[in-house]
Amino acid sequence: MADRIVLDQSKIRIITTKPIKPGAEFPRSITWWRRNVPLWLDVSLDDNGHVVLEPNGKRADGAVLDVTPALRRRRLDAARDWVARQIHFDFINAIVS
Repeated sequence: MADRIVLDQSKIRIITTKPIKPGAEFPRSITWWRRNVPLWLDVSLDDNGHVVLEPNGKRADGAVLDVTPALRRRRLDAARDWVARQIHFDFINAIVS
């Protein structure tokens, strides 16, 4: 089982009926990703420029949990749900692993 989610930014599509503003396309900066991804996921870029999402054990109340295999599995399921709920972005072809 995978321990992270990897996204190829060049394959993310923006779903909108309006024209896309210049500069709003993908790829986006690591700063943008860190602002828009849930706090319980660490975001980084790999050598190919793919976005890597990994569970980190952080909670909104400031506590940090050990990332056990069970927690990792639950957080990765939640991350997949989070990706699926992004109504303005199509990640289907962008998921590398």
